[in-house]
Amino acid sequence: MNKLKLSGIYPISPHYIKSDDDYLEKCFNAISSGINIFQFRSPYFSMRKKRYLLGEIYKYCVNFDVQLMINNDYNLASLYDGSGIHIGKRDLPIKLIKSVIGSDRLIGFSCGGEIIDLNQLKENGISYYSIGAFAKSLTKTNAEELTHETISKYCNNNDLPMCIIGGLDMSNIESAMKYRPDMIAISNGIFNQDKDKIKETIKKFQEIIDAKS
Repeated sequence: MNKLKLSGIYPISPHYIKSDDDYLEKCFNAISSGINIFQFRSPYFSMRKKRYLLGEIYKYCVNFDVQLMINNDYNLASLYDGSGIHIGKRDLPIKLIKSVIGSDRLIGFSCGGEIIDLNQLKENGISYYSIGAFAKSLTKTNAEELTHETISKYCNNNDLPMCIIGGLDMSNIESAMKYRPDMIAISNGIFNQDKDKIKETIKKFQEIIDAKS
């Protein structure tokens, strides 16, 4: 596992499209900003749209040496060499997913707001885990917000890289960094603005992370 890739700001692609060009330019600006890892999340797109957008995003990630993660769709992940997959508690068994995408791929796991046995995740080959929502999320409106107690329990038993996700922006990223996560995943806090401001925003987020690490 390349732990360097599992660090820093972790942009998650927008779940809406104004136009293909606008969407891809936003993703390109994020991927070319100096990040280590990027997630393609597309719950509302058609398969045709997913394949087109992901094909372009994959090229960007290869060119800028960014680890591409694909949310949930292990069949899509199997098409793009080196890409990883991010799954949740209700997705297929990890062994079955590995049989499709290969045993060497990175796998992220969403714990939500529950306490999950990290030793079990590690034994099953999970590369990192995410907990959230840290705050009220516009991307996952039904996500339960984390408590201090839940985050602290993970911090006290952190054998795997930890990612904090959900409702993060400039107003609360410093609060999240008090728990010293390996990654901070952000979607709307990055992409819910003009495409020309994305690189600057990610740079500011990363500066906060670096100062608190």
